[in-house]
Amino acid sequence: MGDIADSGKPVSETFLGDGLRFFQKLRQVFGQRFLFFLGLNYFGLKGIALALITSAMLPYFQSMQVSGTVFQLAQVVAMIPWSMKGWIGVLSDVAPLGRYHKRGYMLLSAFVGIVGLVLLGLMPLSATGPSSVWPVACMFCCANIFLSTFDLLCEGKYSELMREESAGSEVLSFVWGSLQLGSLLAAVLIGTFIDGHGPQPMLIACLPLAALAAWRTAAGDLPEQPHRSRASLWLKATSEPELFLLATAMAAGSLMLALSAGLLGRFGRSAVALGVSGCLVLYSFRTLPRTLARANLYLFIISVSYLDVSGPLAYFYTGKPSCILDAPHFSYSYYLAVSNAVGSGGAAVGAVVFQYLQDWTFRSAFCITTMLQVVASFFDLLIISRGNIALGLSDSAVYLFGDAACQSMAKQMAIMPMSLLTARLCPRGAEATVFAILAGFQNFGFAVGSVLGVELSEAFEVQASMDGPCDFEWLPVVIVIGHMIAPMACLPLTWCLVPDARMDDEAAFELMSPPPSFCSPAASPTASPRVSPEDPPPPDEGDTEYCLMEDNEGTMARQFSAT
Repeated sequence: MGDIADSGKPVSETFLGDGLRFFQKLRQVFGQRFLFFLGLNYFGLKGIALALITSAMLPYFQSMQVSGTVFQLAQVVAMIPWSMKGWIGVLSDVAPLGRYHKRGYMLLSAFVGIVGLVLLGLMPLSATGPSSVWPVACMFCCANIFLSTFDLLCEGKYSELMREESAGSEVLSFVWGSLQLGSLLAAVLIGTFIDGHGPQPMLIACLPLAALAAWRTAAGDLPEQPHRSRASLWLKATSEPELFLLATAMAAGSLMLALSAGLLGRFGRSAVALGVSGCLVLYSFRTLPRTLARANLYLFIISVSYLDVSGPLAYFYTGKPSCILDAPHFSYSYYLAVSNAVGSGGAAVGAVVFQYLQDWTFRSAFCITTMLQVVASFFDLLIISRGNIALGLSDSAVYLFGDAACQSMAKQMAIMPMSLLTARLCPRGAEATVFAILAGFQNFGFAVGSVLGVELSEAFEVQASMDGPCDFEWLPVVIVIGHMIAPMACLPLTWCLVPDARMDDEAAFELMSPPPSFCSPAASPTASPRVSPEDPPPPDEGDTEYCLMEDNEGTMARQFSAT
């Protein structure tokens, strides 16, 4: 405050100057075209479109008279493309569609997503019953193929640039800030349409964003150079076969999990989820460097441990009196729009608070964020037990402050160190593939946690449907086990699996990151708009070879002990 007063500048002018410098640095790092494309992806697609699509699922499936647990399993099927990102990363690296590694896959995914959105938006919803739950889930899956592919390939590029230009926290702040602003605008659209017009207008509203993203992708706003030769692609494919097999195994395991959600019973789903998880983890330790594999295992475990019971909870909050008499009975506009708007604010606060934790170690950050998520779950218990009514507090007020604000802030603060650690661990020259594998593991963990959450709900005979019958007697016990006991039980693993490095200590990760993989150049081009025709062509990838994914664990351990 003293510095501001001494400068004679008002606070608003100082903040404006800081904001301008923030965007000038991002523009310097990314270039103007890619910065706009990054904003389109995270504000328009992952912010607005993803929020509209995921919010449309609850009223869409409830109108089909689907039960709460089946709705949650349908969500697993719909969101499974986010667990297959590693495979898309591999394909973009070694089998490009057309001249560019990423552009062809992005355009193809945009086409698939647009087809899925059109079918969902035009389907006669009144004539659709529970028997159509899995075809509808597959249509939502098509939309998520589009969103996850764009998210993956943008993540790989900004991960590469933040490593090369030392702009880690600024990039994450821009990405997550854009995402939350997009979610806030989406909440306004949801509140406008959902109660009066149903979920389908929200899905149609995503089509212009999808078309814009496809257009700008075709125009080349994502910076990349054409692949150089088929020989160099073959060299990439044969340089790290086990990494390719791991990504392919993840894709196959994700498909198995999705199929088990729709075709198998309770014990079959659990067996597939746990069996596939165990095989993938074991193979990851064979494929990845040991430090990388341990950190990946931790991120996977904490993703699984927060057992998802969002299906029964959503039906408890929005169920009609014929389902449960003494309950909040929230409208869709309140449950999905107002709470999402407050949640976006809470998540934005979490993103800001995260900036003040940059000098913390990753271990401390994960411990604090886990405990915050556990504390935030008490608000669900308070409402379900009707303790808030005994205290004279309304359902809407407690839900807004607890689930919407506090849980969103806690989840945001938990996700950001996960994303930062994932980006720090990516080896140079293989950013898209390795980032995709690590992020895919985390998303697969969330899917496994959702399947196991369904099994936990069914084990305690929690029943939920829009018009009844419903039985939420044991739902508080399910929340205590899934949202409190299980996450806290994983805390000791933090000291075993997470590197003892500060989040702002990039030097620690320079030694931890293995040499470039796939016989690729040491650094990818920073931004194609800045490459002029007069620049000399880059050397052929086949002329340079590097050691593959070396495990310098002893050097890593010495570096982390020094920090």
